[in-house]
Amino acid sequence: MMLSVVIAAYNEEKNIGELTSRLINILDSNKIPFQILYVIEGEDKTIDVLKEYCQKEKRIHFFYNPEPSGLGRAFKRGLLNIPKEATHVLTMDADLNHQPEELPLFFDAMNKTKADIVIGSRYIPGGSINSFPYHKRIISKFTNFFVALVTGIRIKDKTTNYRLYTRRAIDCIAQKMFFPGFECVVELLLIAVKYNFKIIEVPIQFKWRIHGKSKLKIFKTGMGYLKLFWAYFL
Repeated sequence: MMLSVVIAAYNEEKNIGELTSRLINILDSNKIPFQILYVIEGEDKTIDVLKEYCQKEKRIHFFYNPEPSGLGRAFKRGLLNIPKEATHVLTMDADLNHQPEELPLFFDAMNKTKADIVIGSRYIPGGSINSFPYHKRIISKFTNFFVALVTGIRIKDKTTNYRLYTRRAIDCIAQKMFFPGFECVVELLLIAVKYNFKIIEVPIQFKWRIHGKSKLKIFKTGMGYLKLFWAYFL
C-alpha cells in the first residue's frame, strides 16, 4: 500500500507547516508509506515554508503557481500527477479544518466495508463542528440540502473535501473533472455516483481555521454550483 496525499493551498503560510508536520507524524506512526503532493498558489510565503520542509523530507513534492487557478483546477493538476505506485489517494484542506490524526479511521472503514471512497463527515453521529461562523454553517447546511434535493444523493456531507479514495476510483473520477472552483468537491461526488463507486462516511471533528482567511466567495461559489447543476441535470 502507498498513499498519495493531494492538498491544494492558496496563501496558507501560517498553516502549511503545522499541517505538514502532523501529517508526517500520523502517517509514520501508523507505518503508512506516503507521498504528499501540494499544489501551491498565491504570493505569500507558503511556498517558502514548504521548500524548507522539502530540503529535509524527500516525500514532499509540489507544483507552484503564483496566480490562483481555482480549487478544481488545482486539485485536478494534483490528482493527475499522483505517483504510479500509489494505491490510495487522500484529499484534505490546507487550513487545518481537517485533523490528520483522524486518518486511521478512514483506512479502518475502507478495509472493513471495501468502499471505494470514504468521506469525512461533519453531519453524521459522532461528527462535530467547532467554532464554525454562523453564516458559514447556514451556507453549508443549505448547500448540502440543495444538493440532496437536486441530485438525490444521500451522503450527509457532500461539501467536505476530507476524503480517501482508492486508486481505481480516483483514476476514473479525476479524468472527468471539469469545474474550476469549490463546486469541484460536489462534482467529484456526482462522478463517483454516476460510476457506481461505493461511498461511505466516517465522523470527523471539523475545526474552523485560526490563521488566515477563508477563500470561499459566496456569490462566485453559488454561481459555480448553479453551472454545475445545469451541466449535470438540465
